[in-house]
Amino acid sequence: MKYKIPFLLFLFFTSTILAQDFGLKFFPEKKVFERHYADAISHQVSLSKHFESTEWFANIGVNIPVFDISLFKYEVQASASTTIFNTIIKTPGHIQVYTVDYLVDFYFDTKITEDLAARFIFGHLSAHFSDDGIVELGNSPISYVRDYIGLSGQYKINQLNGKIYFTGFYNFHNEPPRDKHSTFQVGFDAGHYFLKSLKGYFAFDLKVKSEVNNGTTQSFQAGVIFPSDQRFKFRFAYTHRRGFEERGQLYNQKDIKNSLGIYIDF
Repeated sequence: MKYKIPFLLFLFFTSTILAQDFGLKFFPEKKVFERHYADAISHQVSLSKHFESTEWFANIGVNIPVFDISLFKYEVQASASTTIFNTIIKTPGHIQVYTVDYLVDFYFDTKITEDLAARFIFGHLSAHFSDDGIVELGNSPISYVRDYIGLSGQYKINQLNGKIYFTGFYNFHNEPPRDKHSTFQVGFDAGHYFLKSLKGYFAFDLKVKSEVNNGTTQSFQAGVIFPSDQRFKFRFAYTHRRGFEERGQLYNQKDIKNSLGIYIDF
C-alpha cells in the first residue's frame, strides 16, 4: 500500500506530460522531403519519349505520408512509396513491354531546421524482363535484387527556389554482384517563377555505384511546373541522361538518352 500512492502519482504526472507533448496525425497533407526531379527512379507518375529510338518510359508510382508523430517537440513523418517502371517499344499497331522494375521504399523524415531535413530509408528494388524483352534484346534474364537502407539530407535554397540533397545507400542484399554494397547520390535543383503558378526549373542528379566499379549515372533535367502553387501539379520536362542504366536488368550497360516527358506530382 505504501508504494501504491507514489506509483499512481508517477503515472499521473507522466501521462500528463505525454498528453501535452505527444501528437499523432494520420495521412498528413504536407511532406517533409521534396521530390528529386532528375532522379530516374524517383517515385512518380510519368510518361517519357526517348528521342533516339521508339522506346517509351512509363512509370506508375506514389509516395504517401502515412503519419506524423511528435514527442517532446521532435517530429517524424513516416511514408510509404512504390513505383512500377516499365520500358516499352511502340510499333505500329503494337506495344511491347520489355523491362518491368518494382521499387518499394519506406521513409522516416524529420526537420532539423526550417530548411534542413533528414531521412532514413528502407527499400527494395527488383527488376525483370518481360516476355517481349527477352525476344527484343536477346539477353538472358538475371536475378537483379537490391534490399537497402539509406540516409539522406536535403537543404532548401530559398534564394534559388530550389534545394540540394545527398544520400548514401548500403545494399545489405544485392544480386549481382554480391560484394558491391554502396551507392552515393547527390543532386540539386533551382527554379524561377514566371507567374505565380508557373515555375521553370533546372535539376541535376548524380549517382556513384559500386555495383559497376564506382561508375556513374548523370541526369540533367529542365522543364516547367504548373500549377506550382498547388499540391497536385504537372511537369513538362526534357531530360538528358548518360552513364550506367537505371533499369536493373541492364544495370551494367552504359548509354546516352534524351527524352521528353510529362510528370504528375502530388
